[in-house]
Amino acid sequence: MPPPARLSALMKLAAAAGRFCKEGPLRWKEMEGQRKKRALLIAGILAAGLLLGGWYRLTAPNALGVIVNGRQVATVTKQLDVNQVLQEILQEKGNGSDLGVQVTDQIEYRTVRVNPGEIIDARQLKNILQGSLHFVATATVITIDGQSQLLVKDDHTAAAVFDQLKQAFLPPPGSGVVQEVKFIEQVALEHRQAQPGEILSPEAALARLKGTASASQEYVVQEGDSLWSIARDHGLLVDDIRAANPELQGERLDIGQRLKLTLEQPLLQVMVVYNQEVKEPVPYAVQVENNSDLLRGQERVIQAGSEGEQQVTYQIVTRNGVQVEKKVLQQQVLKEPVTRVVERGSRVVLASRSGGSGRLAWPIRGPITSPFGYRGREFHSGMDIAGPVGAAVGAAEDGRVTFAGYEGGYGRMVIIDHGGGVVTRYAHLSGFNVRSGAQVARGQVIGFVGTSGRTTGPHLHFEVLVDGSFRNPYGFLN
Repeated sequence: MPPPARLSALMKLAAAAGRFCKEGPLRWKEMEGQRKKRALLIAGILAAGLLLGGWYRLTAPNALGVIVNGRQVATVTKQLDVNQVLQEILQEKGNGSDLGVQVTDQIEYRTVRVNPGEIIDARQLKNILQGSLHFVATATVITIDGQSQLLVKDDHTAAAVFDQLKQAFLPPPGSGVVQEVKFIEQVALEHRQAQPGEILSPEAALARLKGTASASQEYVVQEGDSLWSIARDHGLLVDDIRAANPELQGERLDIGQRLKLTLEQPLLQVMVVYNQEVKEPVPYAVQVENNSDLLRGQERVIQAGSEGEQQVTYQIVTRNGVQVEKKVLQQQVLKEPVTRVVERGSRVVLASRSGGSGRLAWPIRGPITSPFGYRGREFHSGMDIAGPVGAAVGAAEDGRVTFAGYEGGYGRMVIIDHGGGVVTRYAHLSGFNVRSGAQVARGQVIGFVGTSGRTTGPHLHFEVLVDGSFRNPYGFLN
């Protein structure tokens, strides 16, 4: 027999098996009910999760709103770097340099839920911000004679522009030693905030300063003034005066009437003072000595002249490159000039051409249409030289005009006394270029060919008298 303890255990096991057989089917049914309830609970939880996930997807923020001064101006993706776009705009407003450009508007961001079609890209955002924001920068104002003229980035830029402007009007290298460079106008610097578009680059500022600016002044009409005379005296056009004074009607001006004149003046004038040292030739003097052995008009060089040399120091003043003053500071002769000595003939000898000592110059050049001497029964006291009306007539030799007027058949005539008993006459002129008593030189224009007096056509009637007697002019002409 098994031990009592083991028997007791077997009896308990048999009892448990009996209860299981009796209660097993009932418990199985209870377990199936609990499993179904658990499955339904899990299914409900999953359904609720799906509903919550869908609701979140429909209502959760999907973009970033850009707000300027409390007003939303754009919608972008959350990943877009708005600050980077803003920095690009600031760089462009500063012309690619650091002008200290700032935005005066308040910019904020908030997450929003929008239709995907409302979301814009970086390029579109840049365009919107450029039109929505206000930009300012602290600038340096260049004033000229108390008037604000232009703006640059800062004082350093202004100083650099001024230096470039002065350099532009310095004399070329090697021209001299610069003593002073300054602006004629009063120049000052001020500071204020400005829009970036008002601030000029150094290149643009220099171009403006080199240019011109319109300046107005008032003119009071004087007796004898006209629009044309006023315009001429001030370097303007009549249309310029009319444009500045639209009230003008016609050409009438009243004495005391006030007119506005718009003049073009340099914006800034650079005055440069420099010393220039140069070597210059010293012209030689000419000494003339009379020689009675030579005929009048003949010359003989006794001593050839030669230029000397001197070193001169000038002080030169320019305004915007134009010389306005030049004075001598110092002179030193390095080489003395040599005087040219000339002997000039004073003897007057008139003889026939056959004698070979012709002396007078031709008053005009042209064919001889009527020679000296008898023409049939009539004596021709001179010779006629053909020429067109208005041709210049020159003096045959140095002398003094003793007559210039109208003389009967001679018409308009000039008579010249050459001294030594020699006189020449020029007749049938159309006009005079000298008066009685005038001293004339050989070849000087004394009148003009014409048809005055008794004549059949334009020509010059030329006479030569020696001691009051008519001579054949042809024999005395060179």
